[in-house]
Amino acid sequence: MRIRRRDRRPCSRAKGTKLREEQCRPTMGGFCMKGDVIQIEGDKWVTRGQAATSIDAREEELLVGREKEKAMFERFLNGEPTSKHIWNLYGTGGVGKSTMLDAFRRQAKKHNAVFLLLDSRECGRTGDELCRELLLQLSPGPEKGSGHNKPLNAVHHRLNRLVQKQRVIIALDTFEEMTGLEVWLREQFLRDLDPNILVLLAGRHPLKGTWLLSPAWRERVLWLAVHHLTREDVLNYARKCGLTEEAFGERLWERTRGHGLSMSLAVSTELLEGSGPLHDAGWSSELASLWLKEVPDEELRQLVEAASLLRHFNQEMLAHVVEREISANAFGQLTALSFVRKIDRGWRLHDLMRESTQSQMRERVPRQFGKLRERCASYFASIIRASDDRRSVAWAVEELFCFIGDALIRAHLNTPWKKEYMWEPLTVINLGEGLQYLQQRRNEARSITRQGVDPVTGSLLELTLSKEEMLYSIEGLDLEELLDLGQQSVMLMKSPDGSVQGLSAIIPINRGTLDYLEQNPFSGPYIRSLLPAERKKLGVPESEQAGWFIKSIDILEWTDSAALMEGASQMYHYMCAGKLFFASPPPLPMFYDSHLGLGFEALPDVFHCCYDGKTPTPTFVLDTRGEKLDAFLAAMLRRIGIQLEPTEGTSEKNEQEDVLLQFRLTEREKEVALCVIEGCTNSEIAKRLYISLITVKKHLGSVYAKLQVRNRSQFIKAVLSKEGR
Repeated sequence: MRIRRRDRRPCSRAKGTKLREEQCRPTMGGFCMKGDVIQIEGDKWVTRGQAATSIDAREEELLVGREKEKAMFERFLNGEPTSKHIWNLYGTGGVGKSTMLDAFRRQAKKHNAVFLLLDSRECGRTGDELCRELLLQLSPGPEKGSGHNKPLNAVHHRLNRLVQKQRVIIALDTFEEMTGLEVWLREQFLRDLDPNILVLLAGRHPLKGTWLLSPAWRERVLWLAVHHLTREDVLNYARKCGLTEEAFGERLWERTRGHGLSMSLAVSTELLEGSGPLHDAGWSSELASLWLKEVPDEELRQLVEAASLLRHFNQEMLAHVVEREISANAFGQLTALSFVRKIDRGWRLHDLMRESTQSQMRERVPRQFGKLRERCASYFASIIRASDDRRSVAWAVEELFCFIGDALIRAHLNTPWKKEYMWEPLTVINLGEGLQYLQQRRNEARSITRQGVDPVTGSLLELTLSKEEMLYSIEGLDLEELLDLGQQSVMLMKSPDGSVQGLSAIIPINRGTLDYLEQNPFSGPYIRSLLPAERKKLGVPESEQAGWFIKSIDILEWTDSAALMEGASQMYHYMCAGKLFFASPPPLPMFYDSHLGLGFEALPDVFHCCYDGKTPTPTFVLDTRGEKLDAFLAAMLRRIGIQLEPTEGTSEKNEQEDVLLQFRLTEREKEVALCVIEGCTNSEIAKRLYISLITVKKHLGSVYAKLQVRNRSQFIKAVLSKEGR
């Protein structure tokens, strides 16, 4: 990666320097003329060769990542034969496509190859204009004696002769802007072009249509997705730019997640220290403006703004938030944008786009921003209240707290690019891995500082923990003792490579664990404070749970936001499960505030001093048994000004069940139908009802047939219309 600084200044006569009085035109290196290229570096005039050498050398020094693509291009330059003579570089705006083309240009220069680069926004709107631009780059004028008057014939003649002597590359940047010329390019320009000429088409979207459907074109195209840079690339880029502090590199990774333009803007802001055109948060607006160029009309922009408040969305969810129907065509336009990607639960805006769009909305239309947030929160609260299986809606609990949690919680949940981790129960077989993890935590403990951005206020929150405080979360954690309980209390969090990256110790409350919990120094004070009748309620059979006690949720690398969010997500499976949930976390402000933010009640009279032997540590309790769940949700929603009656969810579900009875659904069909109404995917329905995915689809087909509908959207509309009568 690199920082671009291009000064385009009119050429003028300098004392002692002979300049040709001819028209200038812009190129990659600055202003060039038919003779010398003159640029200013410091207070000196330098010629084209000098300027290109110094700029290209520095650009190459600052380039990070892209080794695979550069190696592939190097093989082409070295003469390796290829049947793929059209390379399609695609990726979201600002990810680094133009930077990669620049790197290819420098490689081509070293091999004395011809590299012709055109920006599709600037090369004209007709095929003739594009050909003239190519001819202009090839030489000052048409080749004498070529006998070709038409630009297309002339450029074919020149290029097809040139490739006999050296490598030739034609690169078209921002290819999405060439919609009117795409057919001409494919059917007229490329058909008669020598196949040894490499054509690079760089744009936001992958080539589709005829490029895919025609076997002849498909076998000639190589699709190359331009991905974000890795964490190591980002840290390396920061160091190369002179920002050697480890904290800044980590912060750069957290804020940009390897998005090229974001990295350049953030580093520029830091280096200019307020003397330049950007301030600390201003670069995100520059980014949003770049992406919003894809959005052609106001209606679509409103959908983008609403979608930016959701970590994932689908058509029904978005319709609820904007309070109007969304056509399939409009939703299709939204999901086709380059900064929107498909995920398991629907679609998601690029994380940086979400952050920058929210930031703009907060400042531009604060009331509308607040209203949309309320609609989002009410949607997820309704999903939770309508569910019989509370633990199956952990995802909705997590989404809800993106809107009603305190600033620290929102900042953590605002983390982009969630990684895939696997949770594995602790057993005799993997006990050694768990013990090794704890030893590694003790050996590698160090003080840390991490930051997060609150999406509601835009505030940058900083948290610092000492080495000693970093070990609090595993204090008194005895894995062998917990394994002997036989209650599957401990889960190991593993990365895709199988290494343990964290763990959770959440102990069920029942007949088999009550005595242990009463004697444990961390949970005992609360259990002993209960009245006999209250304690008796907790003595359910060992196969059941009256609730849970959180002993520990710990991760290996606390500066990794994705891992931190994954660890915290363990709590959401229990919070709205209609049971008793209590914890006694380390006596630190972050834990105290975050538990209050999650709706726990602090019991200051129930405490211990087990973490450091001197600091009183309170117990936090969250009770959602019976009607307390509605009261809990209502209280949490009141934080953002939403009033929700405690009985609303129950009556709504009863109405839905009454509607479904009219269609003579079987009991299993009714269960599947209610899951669909709650917004569950087919996979989630299968897990909840303990049936196969095929069986879910079979029941859905039967439900749709009985209601005479064709899809989920029509089914929801049919149920809602019957409810309203």
